[in-house]
Amino acid sequence: MEQNEVAFGPFRFSPMRGLLKDGVAVKVGSRPQAILALLLEQAGAVISNRDIMARVWPGLFVEEANIRVHIGSLRKLLGKNDVGTDYIENIPAQGYRFVGTVRTLSAEPGAGTSVPASAPQADLSSLLPRNIDRLIGRDETIDDLVRKLAEKSFVTITGVGGIGKTSVAVEVAQLSAGSHRDGVYFVDLSTLSDPTLVCGTIAQVMKLPGGGKGALEGFLAAVKGLDALLILDNCEHLIEEVAVVVEGILTTARDIDILVTSREILRAQGEWVHRLPPLPVPPGQEPTLTAEQALTYPAVELFVERVSSGDGMFSLSDADAPVAAELCRHLDGVPLALELAAARVPLLGIHGLAASLDRAFDVLRGGRRTALPRHQTLRATLEWSHRLLDERERIVLRRLSAIRGSFTGDLSIGVAAFGAISEEDVVEAISELAGKSLLSVEHRQQSVQFRLLETTRQYAAERLQESGEAEVVSRNLARHLCRMLAGSQSTNTAAWKIVYGTRVDDVRSALEWSLSPAGDLATAVDLTVASAPMWFQLSLTDEFRRRAETVLQAIRRQPQPDLKSEMAITAHLGPALWNSLGPAPEVSAVLLRGLELSRQLGDVGYQRRALWGLWLYYLAREQDHEALEAAERFGDLLGSPADPGAESMHQRMMALGLLTVGEFDRARDFAERCLGAPAPTTGSSLRGYQFEQRIVSHTHLARISWLQGYPDRAREAMQEAVEQGLASGHALSLSFALSLGACPVAFWCGDYDLTARYAELLVEKTSEGSLFVWRTYGSCYQLALEARQGQDHQIAALRRSTRFADVHRNRRVRMLATVAPRLLTPAILDEVSDGPTHWATAELLRLKSENAGDAETAERLLRQSMDIADAQGAQAWRLRTAMSMARRHLEAGGLPDAASILSTVYDGFSEGHDTPDLREAAALLDRL
Repeated sequence: MEQNEVAFGPFRFSPMRGLLKDGVAVKVGSRPQAILALLLEQAGAVISNRDIMARVWPGLFVEEANIRVHIGSLRKLLGKNDVGTDYIENIPAQGYRFVGTVRTLSAEPGAGTSVPASAPQADLSSLLPRNIDRLIGRDETIDDLVRKLAEKSFVTITGVGGIGKTSVAVEVAQLSAGSHRDGVYFVDLSTLSDPTLVCGTIAQVMKLPGGGKGALEGFLAAVKGLDALLILDNCEHLIEEVAVVVEGILTTARDIDILVTSREILRAQGEWVHRLPPLPVPPGQEPTLTAEQALTYPAVELFVERVSSGDGMFSLSDADAPVAAELCRHLDGVPLALELAAARVPLLGIHGLAASLDRAFDVLRGGRRTALPRHQTLRATLEWSHRLLDERERIVLRRLSAIRGSFTGDLSIGVAAFGAISEEDVVEAISELAGKSLLSVEHRQQSVQFRLLETTRQYAAERLQESGEAEVVSRNLARHLCRMLAGSQSTNTAAWKIVYGTRVDDVRSALEWSLSPAGDLATAVDLTVASAPMWFQLSLTDEFRRRAETVLQAIRRQPQPDLKSEMAITAHLGPALWNSLGPAPEVSAVLLRGLELSRQLGDVGYQRRALWGLWLYYLAREQDHEALEAAERFGDLLGSPADPGAESMHQRMMALGLLTVGEFDRARDFAERCLGAPAPTTGSSLRGYQFEQRIVSHTHLARISWLQGYPDRAREAMQEAVEQGLASGHALSLSFALSLGACPVAFWCGDYDLTARYAELLVEKTSEGSLFVWRTYGSCYQLALEARQGQDHQIAALRRSTRFADVHRNRRVRMLATVAPRLLTPAILDEVSDGPTHWATAELLRLKSENAGDAETAERLLRQSMDIADAQGAQAWRLRTAMSMARRHLEAGGLPDAASILSTVYDGFSEGHDTPDLREAAALLDRL
């Protein structure tokens, strides 16, 4: 190899010159070239992964996945050999070998000699169809099936139409055929309609003698003693006869391995089933997905390769990557659908194609002319499967098309069991539809869920419209969703999402139907109320607000007033408005109307809900004592015995209300009581009240602990709140933890990098969910970080920014003052320090003292600050005020007791001596 070139097919190769095809150099990476050199040196022999690693990565440990990646690139580069197989063959559990005729070329022209590498014993080019296009995303599946076929002897590849069963079977056969003395036989049963001809058709392909082409007994006698691989392709329409034949072969000819492809499993003795899944697609909600990232998913890789084969100028751009990913998700990663879609890109473009997929059956046509008729359009593929169903299965399938996403057996019964179709009929039909690959089965923790692929659902939805049952099915779905969501809990977001989180698309369609001329307003009201926790759990409060407003307008247009429905909608609309708009006047109007109606109708649960909304509103308006009063009135309505959910909510309301007015000891007591109480596990009038109990409690304790002089405890509670918020997957609860606990505590403790990460996360999460109220907190902390070391001109520019205007307008100035006092003008300080005492009053008075024009005013403000901090037990503010006193004493005299005060306050701290305030206090004491 060092002296001579070798040739195979159109290629020449030497380690010195590299790879040439038809005399033109081919670009090959250094690792793949080293692997190719090793395989060619020992062409026909199996080279283990260990040997490849030793040659290509000497002295290093690498994952075997690296080898598979480079082998895949070589296969794509080299194409097929002279017998129609890949040049590089994967030998399961052994390694790889080069398959093809290799000629060694000496320096003299014409002096080459041929060295045939080992190849399968049979001439596979005449016995097997050929996969002209490269198979993408199926390498591991193929390897697994080769092993299973050798182990089990009878394997059925099943899956929805167009999933690639035949292509995978051909690859498995190519790799398995060499181990069978009498070769491989591929029998396509797709065009056969008479079940009695199954034996004769197989016998004809196997070239059995005359007796084998008749009845089953003669056929079995003819195959006895053969050592062969038999592939029976497209068996679903002949399922019963094929099952009988296969069982007979396995009993009679034990050296025959059988590989079956069928949309329905045979349910024959000895059958090992492999359900071929769709190709992996990128997960949703990734608007920043790049082309490079998207192409790591096989569905996108297949789509892009097929587009490129029809348009050599096409390449996936970063701008188009999210659209391509969404398109692949919509088509569920089904290869046939992706290939049909790719064929339309030159005409429609990716964006145009994605916009037209609601007309999938009109758009996804024009497949290869040589394809089977049922694979030339998406509609033909599904109609083939539909014809194989009995009438009961067809009815259930079309009724299930009303459900979007995955669903349980209960939901399917609620939607599809009516008229002549009983609950038992639905259960049995679902089992049959799953067995025929029209329903996918998903195992989620302890539940089994089913799902129609989107293209199948669209086809079945057309059948539903034709049947005249669409209105009844829509009504059934809406009413079942009301019953289902009315019992939902919001105490554990992760667990909640498994059960209810996939229902959002169904709720959308059910609400649209209920507000249509054919719908029912009472159902729209019930569903809006029942689904409120879902919208808040998914942080889709802005969408819920729009939908609730639409329902409320419809209620108010009715000729007769429906106060009960209006009360229910306003009670849920108020908090949604607050999350989207902040403390705007229309929020107050809706909440007060809800409270008025609930009192008028004597509904205690809705009175509590209205008070909770008003409590949020007053807090946002910095009407602290009104907020505390609302929390106390809420507590007066708990009843006896108290609803556990309502009692927990009252504790949270009181904790934050008391914290806000500066009663830190009482606030801590309520927060700890809430933290120690078990989460409610049964229905509650407080269902869907936005935030998770433990996250909120840790958030309150983080801020209280810092204010009371326990920075280490504050950090622990802060981290616990954030960790639980992230684990919950609930954007609202995480936003609460970051806004009111984690960001300020991290900043006060001097961890500015952590503050920056938290603030960035807060802005990101609130942008996703349109949670404007919480996003302004993120702006507050980002402004503080920028101002921390900014020059005067930079501070002035920040004050003029729209971000600062948003922070000021939405009343975040109290918090801003504690982290970035340089941003506050004297006028703003006067504005926020006037009025009743609150949690930051002592700090605001201290800051005002530093702007005071005369010493007497400054000292008066400092004494006043210290008195308030003493009364509140706010050690953190006491320390800052004592430091201001000490600095004034050092700079201008006066305050003779400053040193004594600072020393006393400093000595009162038992932890947190690494934080900025305590470090500065220690330095000041050294100077005094």
